[in-house]
Amino acid sequence: MPLIGQSLARLAGALSFPLALCTAVPAFAQVPEPVIGVSSRSFNPGFSNMWIGTTMGLFGSAIAPKSVGTQGAAENLQLMLSGQLTMSTGTQDIILNSAAEGRKLPAVIPCVYLRGVLHRISVMPDSAITSYAALKGKKIGVPTLAYGGVGYLKFALRHAGISAADVTMLPVGDGQQAAAALTSGRVDALLNADVDVVRLKTLGIDVRVLEPPGDMKNAATAYVFAFQRPWFDGHKTEALEMLKGMIRSIIVMTENPEAAVRVSYYMYPASVPTGISREQAIKDAVTIINTRAPLISRDAANNDKWCSFSKENWSDFVEILGLEGKVNPMDFYTDELIAGVNTIDEAGLRKWARDLKVPEGDAEIAKWLAALKPPL
Repeated sequence: MPLIGQSLARLAGALSFPLALCTAVPAFAQVPEPVIGVSSRSFNPGFSNMWIGTTMGLFGSAIAPKSVGTQGAAENLQLMLSGQLTMSTGTQDIILNSAAEGRKLPAVIPCVYLRGVLHRISVMPDSAITSYAALKGKKIGVPTLAYGGVGYLKFALRHAGISAADVTMLPVGDGQQAAAALTSGRVDALLNADVDVVRLKTLGIDVRVLEPPGDMKNAATAYVFAFQRPWFDGHKTEALEMLKGMIRSIIVMTENPEAAVRVSYYMYPASVPTGISREQAIKDAVTIINTRAPLISRDAANNDKWCSFSKENWSDFVEILGLEGKVNPMDFYTDELIAGVNTIDEAGLRKWARDLKVPEGDAEIAKWLAALKPPL
């Protein structure tokens, strides 16, 4: 069964009683402690914007959410729809695919936090392949045939004047497995995410990333913050404060990634990798943050506001998912909180973040965090 199909199957319980989900939200009547699902059980500090906000005071005093790691988008969405999470992340593919299949989930998307193309096609430095069009007749390694980037590849190939039928996609896994497939010549190119290209290079595999077709300059995938619609409709003030805290967290993490990583390791010491020094682990995580930073910036994908996603962006994303004519993303996306989100003191927060220096030792970090007063 394809990955999306598996995800939808896991959601079957929630999908079978949509009216119940639409009429009651017992877990969060007063929002005493909203919960954010972060689609990661490992708490990789490269994505620490998902959880550093509360401990660094970035939500202010009005609301104090906690972050919970999940196995991924399917579990995240299911827990939100059943009232166990207040906000879910990275669930856009399932929401739109469900709608295309006739199941309109009671979810709302008031913020797109990652906007841009995060998938990459890499080749060996001496490869004769210099463009997407030159992939015709070639073998492309993918993590799995259900990998979310496959839709992007089909979209990009069409913009290059060829089709998915013109290439052969082979599942090659990640990391060392993928590297071996490329260096041995089993595949001519690799499809993976931006941060995976960085990891290949840390393994000592030098690769060259192909430039996507020129008319894809503003094409974008969308990673979202989503709420259960009935909860959102009754808690707009709280939803806005949560979004503002999440955006402040992105600003702090990208402005001072080392501080964000050190705070993340303090919060989740089990996430510190073994086999390398702590300083090397911090350096590697900072590299991941810097790699992903352009996609989570305020002006990503030709937008000019935090959380915004244009109709053109949505049109491209629906095409990337292969859902043209099957779904209207405006059934789920709303821009009603964007003006409020963009009232945050971005300039002041960036200056404050640049000056942060995390002390050594858990006791000292705890005291330092307790004294933080970010400009909100």
